[in-house]
Amino acid sequence: MHSFNIQYHTPSDLADAREKLSPIRPRQLLISVFCGTPEARYITELIGELKTAFPEAAILGTTTAGEIMNGGAFERATVINFTHFEETWVCSGLVTGDADLYRTGRQLAGEIVHADTQVAIIFGCGIKDDGAVNGEPLLTAFHDTFPRVLIAGAQAGDNGLAKRTFVFTQDGFTDSGAAAASLSGTRLIVNNHYNLSWVPLGKEMVVTHAEGTIIHTIDDKPAKTIYTHYLGEQVGDRLPHSAAEFPLMVERHGLHLARHANRVLPDGSLAFMAPFYTGEKVRFAFCHSELVAESARHTQGTFAARPYEVIFVYSCLSRKWVLGKDIELELAPLGCLAPTAGFFSYGEYYSHDQGNLFLSQTMTVLALSEKDTAGKHDERDCQAPLDDSPQESKQIQDLKALHRLVETSAREREQLIEELQSALAEIKTLRGLIPICANCKKIRDDKGYWNQIEAYIQAHTDAQFSHGICPDCARLLYPSFFKEKSKPEKPV
Repeated sequence: MHSFNIQYHTPSDLADAREKLSPIRPRQLLISVFCGTPEARYITELIGELKTAFPEAAILGTTTAGEIMNGGAFERATVINFTHFEETWVCSGLVTGDADLYRTGRQLAGEIVHADTQVAIIFGCGIKDDGAVNGEPLLTAFHDTFPRVLIAGAQAGDNGLAKRTFVFTQDGFTDSGAAAASLSGTRLIVNNHYNLSWVPLGKEMVVTHAEGTIIHTIDDKPAKTIYTHYLGEQVGDRLPHSAAEFPLMVERHGLHLARHANRVLPDGSLAFMAPFYTGEKVRFAFCHSELVAESARHTQGTFAARPYEVIFVYSCLSRKWVLGKDIELELAPLGCLAPTAGFFSYGEYYSHDQGNLFLSQTMTVLALSEKDTAGKHDERDCQAPLDDSPQESKQIQDLKALHRLVETSAREREQLIEELQSALAEIKTLRGLIPICANCKKIRDDKGYWNQIEAYIQAHTDAQFSHGICPDCARLLYPSFFKEKSKPEKPV
């Protein structure tokens, strides 16, 4: 396998790339394009130039919200990765104009998946009708059709404008569909990974009313009200933009997922990219550059022990918004290992043991190799060398301590609430009007029977009676005893 990246500016850049790949086996060449110019005319011209320089090669491209190359992040660039396989076959496909993403997925899978397909890289359009696209049906279709095929990829971006996104192959482009490329062959080694780096904070809350991608209420309160109540009016007033900084975290299939709202509805409901379900438990989540750096070192160590010759990276736009320039903290370590290419997206695709997941707020990684290169990495000029036991900064130590304080306090609070609820459940109370005889003081129950007052109370509370006698009743019942007590004593 031979893999390298270029930043495309003119057709001469493609001529230089062609010289590096000579001789070319077209069916074994994957050209991945990450385009920071979301314009139909530019994409049309780019496809034409690529087809002229590399006839019959498989092209898979997407517009982006930022580009990734060799450990760095770029804006409005065109990054192209060329991966020439030795014994792996590439097949690309494009489905356009179908609003039914499940049907799109079934059709696309049928076109590109073969008997020995190991992985499918999928790019879906990220915007439709000025709203984010829920990519779950597309991924579900692939899993239902070919469950053993690992999927990777993400949804197209348009530099955060949320107006129009494109995906494309050598056969054309679409703004309402999906493009994909399959990699087939017995020698191909595929590894994937996802990096969240968000930590949960505060109490656990329950989604009490959700419909699809809309959360109406959390803990029986409007979703927007929950943000304002716990995070303050500044956060609540800036929704949905502030939601990227404090997404909701939910656990599914053993994985923690973080999702942020992208619309506020008039009734205070919040719309998300992917669905939540009534009854699910959620918490707010928080991210910090030091957490990302620590997680990146772990990711680097994970892939350093696996085969890799090229690494594709798909990271969420909101992650870049939150981290700013610190986003390269998690990209640079991977750039030390192999050629890396990818983009910032409107949602990431990831294969897990339980199926295919539509993620956000994450960075997903796909490593490919045709030979065992485990434990070996390029000696590149890199600011993030491999380190099995990195020294923690004081900042991350303080952040961990703060996180532990919040988590411990929340856990103790939840435990106290459970204890109080358990105690209250054991307490029986009497409420309402109770019919009682004015003479004998018997109480009439709800079946019409008259009961001694102590029997009735014992049946309806946890109280028990011990019998005695009051002074007034004692004088009434035993007058002789009190007469004797009242006689004057004889004089001595």
